[in-house]
Amino acid sequence: MTPAGDFCHAYLLHQRPYKERSRLIDLWTLEQGRVSATGRPRVPLFQPCLVGWRGRSSLKTLTHCEQAGLPLFLEGEALFAGFYLNELLVRLLPPDESHPALFAAYSSVLACLAERGQWEPGLRGFECQLLSAMGYGISFDRDEAGRPLSADTLYRFESGHGFVACEEGWTADTLQAIARGDYALPATRLAARRIMRRALAEHLGDKPLKSRELWMRSKHEHSAGR
Repeated sequence: MTPAGDFCHAYLLHQRPYKERSRLIDLWTLEQGRVSATGRPRVPLFQPCLVGWRGRSSLKTLTHCEQAGLPLFLEGEALFAGFYLNELLVRLLPPDESHPALFAAYSSVLACLAERGQWEPGLRGFECQLLSAMGYGISFDRDEAGRPLSADTLYRFESGHGFVACEEGWTADTLQAIARGDYALPATRLAARRIMRRALAEHLGDKPLKSRELWMRSKHEHSAGR
């Protein structure tokens, strides 16, 4: 049952056919974290909603799902970015763990995607918060030994260790800009994208991200159609 019979604030992350007339769905809730359930929700992806369920096993039965707040419409690259966020949450977040700050960050990124604004900083910030929620936060202002980054040293990122001095890599200024959330320079955005991809790959394993495959296929088809 939902806590004290109340509804939870939630987003639908993913759904797929289940048996003859039902769907197997992944929900992310503010109060209870990620929840798996069966049912037929009539709320689309990226739409804030209120949900309720019953059942004591790990697979719940959805009993209530209604729209809450204004609808969000994602198109083009923003839509694929939304798919990417959802896939990360489904694959990396353990069930039944509430992460209010991460939930708020997800809502903020979706709003930026819907407004077609500068959403990449929010996306990178969300990835950082997700890693921290998993217990693998990255210190962008320290090296692998915990020392402050040196202005005359280049660094590479090694999963499980942090930033290691090297002959070819990123400057301390670039990494510190990521720490501040300052993505004004293209070099900072590129560095953050590559570091996040490497950091997340360790936890995603060998199975590729479907959202990334769809994104790349769409870009290829768009280029071929020109």
